[in-house]
Order: sequence, then C-alpha cells, then structure tokens
Amino acid sequence: MLVLFLKMLPLLLLSLAGYLLCKKQWVDATFNRQLSLVMLNVFYPGLIISSILRNFTFETLLQNWAMPVGTVFILVTGLLIGLATLPLLRKEPVTTKRCYLFVSLMNNYSFLPILMAAALWDEKAVALIAFSALGSELCVWTLGLKALTGQKLDRSLLKNLLSMPMLALGLSFILLALKSSCTRYGWLPAEGSATDTLLKTLLQTCFMAGGATIPASALICGARIGMLHPTHLFSALSLWTSFLRLVIIPAVCIGLLLLIPIPSEIKRVLILIATMPVAMASVTLAEAYDGDANFSAATVFLSHLLCLITVPLWLALVNVR
Repeated sequence: MLVLFLKMLPLLLLSLAGYLLCKKQWVDATFNRQLSLVMLNVFYPGLIISSILRNFTFETLLQNWAMPVGTVFILVTGLLIGLATLPLLRKEPVTTKRCYLFVSLMNNYSFLPILMAAALWDEKAVALIAFSALGSELCVWTLGLKALTGQKLDRSLLKNLLSMPMLALGLSFILLALKSSCTRYGWLPAEGSATDTLLKTLLQTCFMAGGATIPASALICGARIGMLHPTHLFSALSLWTSFLRLVIIPAVCIGLLLLIPIPSEIKRVLILIATMPVAMASVTLAEAYDGDANFSAATVFLSHLLCLITVPLWLALVNVR
C-alpha cells in the first residue's frame, strides 16, 4: 500500500497545488474551463501521439488487440451498471445524472494504472496499458460524450470522432503504418539526416506537450475541489458513486474477466484497470461541456483517496502477481 501511495503522491501534490491556487484566488472557474480546453486540444493530443509512437509498432498494435477490446468491455460494463442504478438519482439535476453516467463509464485508465504497473510488474505491462487506452479513447469520445451531453447516437455525435484526441489517434495509426512500410522497403531516412532530425524534433515536441497533460488535469481537479463547499466532498451521492466505481463495478468486471480465456499477462493488466478510481478527465470534460464539475471533482477526490485501500485488496483477493 505504501508503494501505491508514493506512486500517487505526485497526483495528490499537484491537485493540492490547484486547490491552493483557487483558495488564493489566483485561478477561477473561467480559467479552469479555458485550461481544460487547452489540455484537451493541445496537451492531450501530444500525449497520445508520443506515447503510441514511442511504445508500439504497427505489428505490436495488431498482436495485442485484446487490450483495447478488454478495456472497452470494462468501460461499457461500468456504463451499464450506471444506467441500472440511475433511478437512485431521480431527485438530482440532469447535469449531475449525466456526470454520474460518465464517471460510471470512465475510470483513471491511463496515468494511474501505468504508475502502479511500473511499481508492480515490468515495462511490458506499462506498454500494454498505454495500448489499452486506445479503447478508452474511443469510449470517451463516443459513449462518454453521449452520456455527458445527452446527445443521441446520430450524425452529430459521430462528429465527436473529429475531436483533436481522436484525430491524434488516427494520425498515430497512419504514422505507424507508414513507418512499417518504409522499414519493409528500406525507405527510412538515414540516421542524422535533415529529415530524420526533423521527424525526431516533431516527436519530441509532441512528447513535451503531452508531458503537460497530467499536471494540467491534476491542477484543474484541485482547483475545482477548492471551489467546493466541504459538505459536497462527503455527500451521500459522492460516497455512493465512489463505492460504485471502486467496489461494485470492479466486482462485476473481475468476475467476468476471470471467465474469459485470455493470456495471464493481459488479464492481470485488465484487472488492474478495472479497479481504478474515477478519471480525472471527468472534471476537465465536465468543465468543457457544462456538466456538474463539482460532483465530478468530489468523486475524483474521494475515489482516489479510497482506492489506496480498495486496489491492494482487489489485487490480493484475485491473487494478481
């Protein structure tokens, strides 16, 4: 548990910084929303491109197809459980109900499990989590935005596939395919040539921009927590949603994953992802799409705090090594 806490400490400290900035009145709700839009349209696409190009080839993407498919399975299961329990929120505003569905669907599928996998296992497990995020991104920008905005599954919702993160995903696939073809036919630029230097510079630029994604998300979340009244943090709804995200949804997902015949190294990574708390991006997207950002921030705070207990218990219970 101490190892997991230390791995989460950077997130907690950055969130604390955002909280203090809010309390000092150096940032406000308008700034938080603007930073959310910058993060979604600049930093996050850079993270997607750099992480995929640095960790995968086109061939390894195809070989590990079970990771993004398994992640979609976990997230859709969470959404179905959220829909089944939605009548419990009949007295809540529509914006809160929509955020409830979103946090039921989306957990912290990338940064936090990567940190935990690095502490528990090896570099291959980290790469598998990075690849599994492809399925998560597809869910965010289709089912996730439908849940958060109430849009119908029609042509207007499909326009979300043209968002900057989705375009970054598509570009990454194309670049990996081109690299594979160029490698096969010996068309890669010579090491140290002007073309090679330019390509490496562009990738480094994406890496630098992507590096701001996690700090920006934590600051946004911390600042939003600073805007909350203390009673919102420990409300019955926030506690219930955290319990749903950390206990009920993992129980169903893990039970089903144990029945599916997939390689053990993939299964253990999927089990870890299934136990994760509410995605920090839920606050960012609630800010950007006029959702209940206060509710999202409260559940992010509570679920990340409580997962220090629930995640080790789940891994021990199913004997994940």
